[in-house]
Amino acid sequence: MTDFDKDSLRDSIHRDIHDKIHGDIQAKIHAKFSRGPAAGYHGIIWGGAICVVGIMLLLDHMGLVSAGDIWRFWPMLMIVAGAINLTQPGKRPWGAFLVVAGGLFLLDNLGIIHFRWAELWPLAIIASGLMMIWGSIEARRRRIDFPEAQSTMNATAVFGGVERRITAHDFHYARVSAVFGGIELDFHGADIDGEEAVMEINAVFGGVEIRVPDNWRVEARNQTLFGGYSDTTRSAVSPAPSDGSVASTKTLVITGQILFGGVEVKN
Repeated sequence: MTDFDKDSLRDSIHRDIHDKIHGDIQAKIHAKFSRGPAAGYHGIIWGGAICVVGIMLLLDHMGLVSAGDIWRFWPMLMIVAGAINLTQPGKRPWGAFLVVAGGLFLLDNLGIIHFRWAELWPLAIIASGLMMIWGSIEARRRRIDFPEAQSTMNATAVFGGVERRITAHDFHYARVSAVFGGIELDFHGADIDGEEAVMEINAVFGGVEIRVPDNWRVEARNQTLFGGYSDTTRSAVSPAPSDGSVASTKTLVITGQILFGGVEVKN
């Protein structure tokens, strides 16, 4: 029977703890920079805005300024929030909407134009229409690179529902439209042709649920306005490997528009 070497055990535990801490730090750094250069400045911007409001109220209580006059510029908060969203590809339509709405409210407070909250809905409808037009133009350009073939897929649900299981082993493009309806797609029996496939999703007052294999990575490039997008796949919730390696080369790129609807991607 061999003797118990407590020094070796202590060194082994020390190495395991060191490797785990190093891996966690690397994963957090990778996640921070993968969100984009502006992701780390959100707290600074919002914190600065809160400080400005606090200073304005303090000076008003001290009788140095009139908060009522300064408060006319509150729409600047909407403009700042919109500018932040403009730096994120998936939130640019929402950011543009906030910038335009904030600008209109600011002009109203300054007495230049007349604009009220009730007029936001027509503005939202106009923005939705412009998004659909832009998405249609972009989709028409993209379809030239992806001609109709067995490796492409189309699914449309208008005031109804669609459930489909895809088993193509050379999948590379899909066009999905859900208008006041729902679509469920299962890709567990499919494989991507090459390293990347594109799925164009247009959800207008509808919902789309997508199930992908564990070895697929999902990259969202869609535009969202008054809608929601959720990615609960293992590649999205799990931290990146500490050695910087890539677990999978199969990537599903999601494009299109979400208007008053929702898209959920999961395993």
